Amino acid sequence: VNKRDQLYILEEEQDLERRFELLNRELRGLMAVEDWRKTESHQKREQLLLEELVSLVNKRDELVRDFDIKEKRAQEEDDRLERGLKQRRQKFSRKEKCSVS
Repeated sequence: VNKRDQLYILEEEQDLERRFELLNRELRGLMAVEDWRKTESHQKREQLLLEELVSLVNKRDELVRDFDIKEKRAQEEDDRLERGLKQRRQKFSRKEKCSVS
């Protein structure tokens, strides 16, 4: 995974965490109000905030999962290239050992 991808993912993750904290703070404020004092709009806002928090968690999970997949693919490609180089080195080292009399 290249540095640009890593920075993008880090920025996205930080943005999601900031949004999560803001929503969580607002939700805690609403939940501090006793249920019998809550208006219908309070209850709807609480529900909306909960849904948004779940959505943020899912987005973060997806971001991490995508990063892991990219990292795994990059590692597999590195391994494949390393095997190819190793085979070529072995092939060339065998040719050097042969001599013509």
